[in-house]
Amino acid sequence: MADDKAEKIALFRYGLIAPLVLETLPRGELTRRAQQIASRLYDIPHSTRRQVSVDTLLDWTLHYRRNGLSALMPQPRQDRGQMRAIPDATAALIERLKRESPHRTGMALLNHLALAGDHSGISPSTLYRFLRSRGLTERQLLEAKAAPNGHKKYQAEFANQIWQSDMLFGPWVERAGGGKMQVFLQATLDDASRLIPHAQFYPDQGLDSFLDCLRQSITARGLPTRLYMDNAKIYRSPQLARIAASIGILIVHTPPYQPEGRGKIERFFRSVREQFLDNVDPKALRSLDPLNEQLWHWLDTVYHRREHSALQTTPLLRWQQDIAQVRQLPPATDMRRLFFHRVDRLVRRDSTFLLRSRFFEAPPHLAGKKIEVRFDPLDLTHLEIYCAGKPEGVARLVDAVINGRTYR
Repeated sequence: MADDKAEKIALFRYGLIAPLVLETLPRGELTRRAQQIASRLYDIPHSTRRQVSVDTLLDWTLHYRRNGLSALMPQPRQDRGQMRAIPDATAALIERLKRESPHRTGMALLNHLALAGDHSGISPSTLYRFLRSRGLTERQLLEAKAAPNGHKKYQAEFANQIWQSDMLFGPWVERAGGGKMQVFLQATLDDASRLIPHAQFYPDQGLDSFLDCLRQSITARGLPTRLYMDNAKIYRSPQLARIAASIGILIVHTPPYQPEGRGKIERFFRSVREQFLDNVDPKALRSLDPLNEQLWHWLDTVYHRREHSALQTTPLLRWQQDIAQVRQLPPATDMRRLFFHRVDRLVRRDSTFLLRSRFFEAPPHLAGKKIEVRFDPLDLTHLEIYCAGKPEGVARLVDAVINGRTYR
């Protein structure tokens, strides 16, 4: 669908400008950060280009602040069908030549283009503007090559400036239908205070469990500016990217086996094992709910109220120091709907569609059409249906018995 392409491009653009829009920055710092972003290479969706100019980044930043994520969706080109200043093939050749030899001058590049049979007639000024916008000037290339890539120890200055999130393999508990099952601890941690916005054991380690944990974290403690996670598949889902862009969170992925960005939550998990799980009441392992009740009691009465050696205060008191500047969603925000999953489905001729191995019934006039279903993955009793971006009512679970009584 065209909407899918536009949303994918908008989410990519948001991922680039998030460091520019999530904090109020002086003009000089805003430009400096934009230059850092523009100096890198990217896999740009639906484009052969690899870089974005500083001016473009600043334009996207302004548009996002004014009109949100929808303002980052691509608009139809006004010059469609006209010759552009530098054709794509020529641009790719210039980039390859300049990266092969950063010291190669503009005149040398123009000579190479002429020898290669290029007749685009690029002027020296146009070439220079192109090189600068792509981060291909000699200075930009050498600075990017010399930039240090080592990790430094850091700590967020304010509460909710950085959250870390990860998953811990938990104990085995009794299954409701008999037998045993392993549970998994999803948790978020505030970097500045070590406070845990939310942690919970779930029966699986999938995306639905993580998003439920994140939703409860935001409900309890407000919005983080950055959320650090590893490269696991569930953390790279389009669903998470859409939610983050909608509410203004920058998702930062850290490489596997490198604790930079997530070291504090790994230490928290060690505390969970040594201070909580090793002392948990065996009765709590009879089912999931008692285990979570004991976890939350331990967090509230022990972990959050015990002085942290690195902070010289408790996590709760440290977090409360910055409570006045913690970002909150508007009071009228429907958090449940904000975290709805969105999937495309084709309605069959009998007005039904399949979702998570169950059949649901859509309004009859949608038979044969492609729809978007929005729903809470933990509660399939309420499914909202959209067609071509417009709401079309709700779906209900197919009841074969009731349908059999209906005369057609």
